[in-house]
Amino acid sequence: MPGDGAEHRDWSDLRARIVSGLVLASAGASAAWFGGPWLAAACGAAVVAMSYEWARMSEPSSLDQAFAFALLGSLGAVLISSWGYLWLATSWMAICAGASACRRRDLAGVLETAAGALYVGLPPAVFLWLRDRGPEGRDTILAMFTLIWSADIFAYFGGKLVGGPRVSRGLSPNKTWSGIVAGTLASAAAGFVIGASIHQEEEMQQLWFAIGALVGFTGLMGDLFESSLKRRFGVKDASGLIPGHGGVLDRIDGLMAASLLAGAAFAFCPSLAGLLFGIGR
Repeated sequence: MPGDGAEHRDWSDLRARIVSGLVLASAGASAAWFGGPWLAAACGAAVVAMSYEWARMSEPSSLDQAFAFALLGSLGAVLISSWGYLWLATSWMAICAGASACRRRDLAGVLETAAGALYVGLPPAVFLWLRDRGPEGRDTILAMFTLIWSADIFAYFGGKLVGGPRVSRGLSPNKTWSGIVAGTLASAAAGFVIGASIHQEEEMQQLWFAIGALVGFTGLMGDLFESSLKRRFGVKDASGLIPGHGGVLDRIDGLMAASLLAGAAFAFCPSLAGLLFGIGR
């Protein structure tokens, strides 16, 4: 289409994205480094914003009630998970999600509200669990940051500079396959560098390359999923809290997806983290 190239190369938001991205990255990395109450407070602040954004998108006519239930479930889950009880945090979220869903009058609304509450609250709870689950917790979070940020940055510039076919106009009109490929390859390369800094064995470096690609692609799919939710609810951004990025959900959607992936992997294979980070070798 005639306007596609200009649309892809619109850099008007670049400065705001860089400044806000650096501020958020610095705050997030610092909180992850120190962990404990610092990271719990950061996650708590994030779920307050995300609960509002979800309520604003999904139930604007019942904003106060939707926000209250989402906040009660997600903030409680973050607090409980910071004490080390992820299973209890998940149960609490499920109870709050079910209670909130009872307000809706149709099946689609019930499922939407219940799933939305879990979407907002579960990833931050898992994120906290990942940080505190073992001696490799801090390395896990910092590695995840590195992979997701690499994917995000190169997906943005790859899509802008190369352009090409869209992934899906119905889900997200501006996301391109070139951006997905660039982001996934960048995350794979970052994974290889992480692996090489920890292991001398080529097999482990290659494993980290594959993990980098998987985590990066998962993060980009999380971004695409959140874009599809915005299309469903007819909004451009989750909110306007972060200049150049939109809302908190817009900014950390990839990290949320990666947290769920890593949480599932380590829950089903507890020894994997030690293997990847060379703990106990």
